[in-house]
Amino acid sequence: MAEVEAIGGWLKDADSGLERGYRRLEDIAAFDPQRLAYFEDYRTRYFHAPLIPGLGVEPILETLARHGGAPNFWADLGAGVTTLFWAIGVNAPRAVAVCDLVPEALQVLSRFKASDELPPCYLDALRLVGKSREDFDAVRRLDWSYHVMDCLAPWSIPGAEGGFDLVTAIGCFGLAASPAHYARAFAAAAHNLGAGGRLIGVDWIRSALFVEREGHDNGYLGEALTAECGARARLKPLSLATLRIAGDDFYDSLIIWAFER
Repeated sequence: MAEVEAIGGWLKDADSGLERGYRRLEDIAAFDPQRLAYFEDYRTRYFHAPLIPGLGVEPILETLARHGGAPNFWADLGAGVTTLFWAIGVNAPRAVAVCDLVPEALQVLSRFKASDELPPCYLDALRLVGKSREDFDAVRRLDWSYHVMDCLAPWSIPGAEGGFDLVTAIGCFGLAASPAHYARAFAAAAHNLGAGGRLIGVDWIRSALFVEREGHDNGYLGEALTAECGARARLKPLSLATLRIAGDDFYDSLIIWAFER
């Protein structure tokens, strides 16, 4: 891939060439160095410095804590490099499955999880939700599983046939090409919920500048589409809200939502 600035955490130019069949991360023998560099750049560019208030992190963490339950088995879709950050809002999961189409993203996440690095924004997030370093380390020490798969298509994870207590899609479904593709991704996630399971997601709506730079216009996103997807899946709505973002060149607003089976 040509060298690009890590803004969206998404390899659009490489998308058509990515293998979409299910694999475990440990089964992959070689990684693309440029892609590894891209995702490490994204991680340190956006998930390292102190938190900037008002860009949506606070309500996302609050939604995870309030509506995520206490999951025995949590799956994070489109995980990229961020699962350990959003785990701060999740209430003491016992097992974590992280999923992404790009193996290099999961490899960067795996390396970061195995380290003892604790960036300033993680400390800020812990303070926001009232958790300790010990709480964070307990989740970091869990034996996570890493799954390379297309999170926008129907999917399943071997050994998880009973469903998940919590499925999160933070920034994932908004990468879908159209409302129909969004609905397919939502339905696939809902299908993998166990009884009483929670589905929580965040969709960032891109600014005109970001659409111009990356070419992915997700202006179709809206509360009505998400609510309709939840109703089709026969899920109970727990929370659904749109927040405007001020001072961000690349995103105009975000939609935070939570449903329960």
